[in-house]
Amino acid sequence: MPSYPKFIADSMLGHVVRWLRLLGYDAVYYHVVEDWRLIRIAKDEDRVLLTRDLGLYRRARKQGVKALFIEDPDIAKVLAMLSIRFGISLDFNKNDTRCIECNTLLKYTTSLVDVAHKVSKEIALKYREFWVCPSCGKVYWQGTHWRTISEILEKAKAEKLKILSKIKPKEKKIELLSVGDVQPR
Repeated sequence: MPSYPKFIADSMLGHVVRWLRLLGYDAVYYHVVEDWRLIRIAKDEDRVLLTRDLGLYRRARKQGVKALFIEDPDIAKVLAMLSIRFGISLDFNKNDTRCIECNTLLKYTTSLVDVAHKVSKEIALKYREFWVCPSCGKVYWQGTHWRTISEILEKAKAEKLKILSKIKPKEKKIELLSVGDVQPR
């Protein structure tokens, strides 16, 4: 399980939080929260603050909070940047993923007994792998949307390589350390 980095995102980046959770990262998000509270949570819980608000980004950095200002909302580009800056993996790990809704680590199962009462008969018969949230009870499987998820992760990997190919070797270390001085894992 990736224990670091942990993230907190402003209200404009809920889609990024869902992707981070899918990839196994602890990521929190609030629909409505004051900027000062986001900064406090980031500082108190050692979380990287993700924001589309330049003012919030600047205030967070002034207070010593690790932060990333996200200009382009394209998810493949955002994931590529997060991978470069903070070392997040762009590979789905079936044994290490979180509930998209509540951020709890999911339990992987191939047992129909675990999910039979939670999914339709058609789903139970069609799929063999499931992820169950022990907290909210939501059940996940790699349905028809999985192709899109895989394509976006591949696009993010390609975007990462594209960005890295434009950075000169000496600049790579400087670039990686420029946001919050976080070493990639």
